[in-house]
Amino acid sequence: MSNQSNHQYNISEKLQKLEAFSKKVRQDLHQIPEPSGAEFKTSQYCRELMERFGYQIRTLEGYTGFTADLIVNPAFSLVAIRADMDGLEMPDMTEDAYRSTHEGLAHNCGHDTHMAIALTTAKYLAEHRDEMTHNVRFIFQMAEEDMRVPGADKMVELGCMEGVSEVYALHNNGALETGCIHFNSGVMSSWGSAWTLTVHGVSAHGSTPQKGLDAIREMTRLIDYMDYVVAKKVDPFSPAVFGCGMIQGGTIPNAIADYAQARGTIRSMDEKTDQTLKASFEEIVARSEAGGFKTTMEFAGYPAVINHPDAYAEVLAAARAFLPEENIEANGSPMTGSEDFSYMINATKDRKGALFFLGSGKKEKGINNFLHSNPYYIDDDCLLVGAQIFVNIVTR
Repeated sequence: MSNQSNHQYNISEKLQKLEAFSKKVRQDLHQIPEPSGAEFKTSQYCRELMERFGYQIRTLEGYTGFTADLIVNPAFSLVAIRADMDGLEMPDMTEDAYRSTHEGLAHNCGHDTHMAIALTTAKYLAEHRDEMTHNVRFIFQMAEEDMRVPGADKMVELGCMEGVSEVYALHNNGALETGCIHFNSGVMSSWGSAWTLTVHGVSAHGSTPQKGLDAIREMTRLIDYMDYVVAKKVDPFSPAVFGCGMIQGGTIPNAIADYAQARGTIRSMDEKTDQTLKASFEEIVARSEAGGFKTTMEFAGYPAVINHPDAYAEVLAAARAFLPEENIEANGSPMTGSEDFSYMINATKDRKGALFFLGSGKKEKGINNFLHSNPYYIDDDCLLVGAQIFVNIVTR
């Protein structure tokens, strides 16, 4: 599939009437990004609209996430659509009039887009209930970004998937042209974990290093060996990614540091490799402790998103109903990023669910950016494309 989309795709006339609504919602939400687990304004904004549309709301005590149901026929099965709500803790460097009003926070993963698409779909369905062949539940999820904060796993625990027979979600991709989608049947995202490595040593004066245990030196040795594990202990035909994004330690330049902490991520494309990485890192920690350090390694992560073949087929049919074939990459490569949407798929009876990537870029507008880049722009023309796919799934 070319990254240049065929612009001759057919959004229904009835859905086109919601274009202004969808863009306003996306721009409203773009201005109020909030951190994982603290999406208070965002949740309220979405919840009030869903109530206005006539959906039955279920809030989760102590959490910002909520569900919204539209039951048109008790005999119909229940389809769920997930929209994640959190932003990222980074400044908004866009120059749009509707840039973030929350300092140090931005929707640089495009979750404002996901919510706007869900709200547009919800409004359409509420206004055209006679077209629905399934009941629908919209899941507005907190904390997708931060693996350390309860997100999809907590919502599943609190019952967001009860009665759901199949579940769908999308993720925008600013490096893919509007009007294009990318997905596959099978593994769609990696097994991924955020790790935190903590080393406690013994402080000493910089002039007498033999009297201490240098936590910083030990930390760099451990990180180097963790990288070695990926290079030498993992099957080369099973992709794995190791990253260290943060290191903190020490207090003054002329003392041996007695404490250091590092944080990063690991990602793999099969469960066996994920287990190999974690077991190897735990062995490293044990060796460090044998050397006199007090060392700990903590993991928090997500299982892989695995698109069910039947759900994959539904997304493909929904897309083919209005997109040119050359705009559809139906055998696309999985992403090495991770997604806790996997918990929702795994919570259905037959693990029937699918995630697809929606093009949100437009080279002719200068929009061709990767997730989490800064500035991060969205082509708002993608909103109705995503909504049309969801509408087609619920009204098939």
